Amino acid sequence: MLLRVMRLLVLAPVIAWIAAPARSASIPIENASFETPVIDPCGFPVLPYAAQWRELDLDIEYSTNTGIFANTPPGSPDRVLNADCNQLAFLGSARGNAFEQDLADVYKVGCAYRLTVGVGGSMRFPPSSSEPIDTIELVLYYLEDSNTVDIVHCTVAATGWSPLLVDFRTDLPTVQAGDDWAGKNIGVAIRATGLAGGFWVLDNVRLTELPSVPDFTGDYFVNLEDFAVMAKEWLSCTGTTTDLTGEGCVNVEDLMILAESWLATVQY
Repeated sequence: MLLRVMRLLVLAPVIAWIAAPARSASIPIENASFETPVIDPCGFPVLPYAAQWRELDLDIEYSTNTGIFANTPPGSPDRVLNADCNQLAFLGSARGNAFEQDLADVYKVGCAYRLTVGVGGSMRFPPSSSEPIDTIELVLYYLEDSNTVDIVHCTVAATGWSPLLVDFRTDLPTVQAGDDWAGKNIGVAIRATGLAGGFWVLDNVRLTELPSVPDFTGDYFVNLEDFAVMAKEWLSCTGTTTDLTGEGCVNVEDLMILAESWLATVQY
């Protein structure tokens, strides 16, 4: 094993020198900042729908649990200070209310994915931050026979009102060739999972496609510890955690990806 690690150590600086840097890419989400339709500045500041999003609303007749609203003017006590542009979305806190969107892009083998959403609570009707605490889920899914199949999700718990939205994210690890979602269209969802009575505030939905992330130890830094994990699985094709290309085996192609991020801080 020591000889194997030493061979990899000799090879890594050479690969790091010749390898091109890996780059992440933003995947477009329609109406990601909930700016459409544009709310009339002289009219009622709330609309019960958001263009391009599929809304699941428990209030079927009036759609009072999902929609968009205009941010209040500067100086207003309930103004969201870090909103992206002029409008935001609201989502009723009861389980069953949701925003979903099916994208044209697909889950690519060898890539990882990160969904990020700005999340807050209404000042007037915040989600409950006391027992039982209201939650929402940020979800990545795919479609199977027109049914949504969840892959990963992040649960966000209410903490009370704040004028600042907080970014939360859910991460999908590197897509493998044998994954059911490989090659399937990407789906993103924001789903309420609490009780009725409050409202979440949402904004700036982002989806990022990442080259395989070689931080195997979870310390947000690519170094010898990650290198050692790969060395233990070198040339293995079963039960691996360091197969970064998604083709099934740990080999020089995976080592090249590791070298591209050598000694870098990994931004998830």
